[in-house]
Amino acid sequence: MSKPLQKTTALLLIVTLVIGFIAGYLVHWATTPTAPAEGYVPKSEYDKLATELQGLKAQLQQLQQQGGKPVEIVITAWTQGPERESIYRQLNLVEAANRLNTIFKALGVPATVKVEGDFSTASWTDYRNKVFLALQGGTGPCIFQMEHHYAALLSENGWIIPLDDYVKKYWNWTYYDIISGLWDSVTYKGRIWGIPQDTEARPVYFNKLLLKQLGWTDEQINSLPDRIRKGEFTLWDLLKVAEEAVQKGVVQPGYGIWHRPSAGPDWPIVYLAFGGTLQDPATGKLVADMKAWKKTFDWFYEASMQKRKVISDKITSLDWNRDIHPTVVAGKVLFWFGGTWHKGQWVGSFGLSEEKFWQMFGFALYPAGEPGLKPVTLSQPQAYFISKTCKHPEVAFLIITLATDPYLNSLHAVKSAHLAILHGQLSDSVYTQDTFLAATGYMVEYAKYQPLHPKWSDYNTIIFNVIKGIETGQFNSDQALQVFKQNLQSTLGDQVIIRE
Repeated sequence: MSKPLQKTTALLLIVTLVIGFIAGYLVHWATTPTAPAEGYVPKSEYDKLATELQGLKAQLQQLQQQGGKPVEIVITAWTQGPERESIYRQLNLVEAANRLNTIFKALGVPATVKVEGDFSTASWTDYRNKVFLALQGGTGPCIFQMEHHYAALLSENGWIIPLDDYVKKYWNWTYYDIISGLWDSVTYKGRIWGIPQDTEARPVYFNKLLLKQLGWTDEQINSLPDRIRKGEFTLWDLLKVAEEAVQKGVVQPGYGIWHRPSAGPDWPIVYLAFGGTLQDPATGKLVADMKAWKKTFDWFYEASMQKRKVISDKITSLDWNRDIHPTVVAGKVLFWFGGTWHKGQWVGSFGLSEEKFWQMFGFALYPAGEPGLKPVTLSQPQAYFISKTCKHPEVAFLIITLATDPYLNSLHAVKSAHLAILHGQLSDSVYTQDTFLAATGYMVEYAKYQPLHPKWSDYNTIIFNVIKGIETGQFNSDQALQVFKQNLQSTLGDQVIIRE
């Protein structure tokens, strides 16, 4: 190894030690932790650490005087929207590096950390393929963001590193403050593989102006979320109202209920509302409760153009930005099965004012499938992962740690209409000023998550294709159930438990 390279390597090693030291020190210095109980530094320990830091700084200065250049650590990071309102997923990582550099400068550490990468607005499929190909080829970014349930696939392929030890080490910095249920969304086979970046809920938006045209009073409209929450208004009630709107010409045939046009996480929500479960906790295998799926397919069949003409047979061929959002924002759809972040998109990119949003839209949980069951929503937290090929995993983790901050996360939440992941956000002045986030926060209590299983995407694609078949007139509900079962068994084999 040449001498300049030796010096650079030595600097890098010492900088890494300094980073570890600084982080460990600031855990106790800069926070007021509530857990774990051992978050306390005796003066003797503090003096020892301070001496070690001075020693490391002296070594750094000596190497610099000998010709070693200041170290720049580059952390590559790829993040994704696709909605442009979620750009803080990338900007917060950059800001975290800026904050770390400020600490370095104040302490005289001759090093900088730089976050390089980009924020993608491509489709999820294109983004995932890009990430997977890079990880497979060993050229993936150090940090990347993806849906939480991919922790199973990513870890099974050996593409990411477990983060348990880092979470424990930096627990008092910020991780004690993460809403506890979110840890389950990134835990697979007993290990933590990702850090929650945001979460959301998927509500049913209802058009208040159209309900008024149907003769609903303000009291009936305003009490709908609460009636749904109490189980007094079911999915069958919702279907009946949508059918009435079509029959009375309040909306066009096929415009009573709209949902996403493509494959995605929303598809099992109606099944969950009919009491279905997706994963067996004892074995970790996927589950298909055929009684709940029959009720689900019956509901979609009744809503289709074959029966009550509430859901369009063209909807799965529509485009999000060209067709879906403009039509919903134009007030032509009675019920929209969407996500909390859609409100942010409508205001940010589709010309809907705040005033018009509140005038036109209400929002509620997905109603229970039938009396006696519970309302539900589905949450799909985004998470930051660290790739196995990352050369500086602890520095990458420290960047994520500094980005997991109540203020920074609230900037993202408000801009993109995502929900809080930190208790500290619930009292942050940026977050609490947003009326929509405050009004939808309760939905997290009703949220279900997608299973962490390597074959879940295959299962979910089969759901989409079968419901698409119902809506386009290929199947009735009995035929759909038969095709669904055959596809699950042929694709998933013994990884799915069929419950008759």
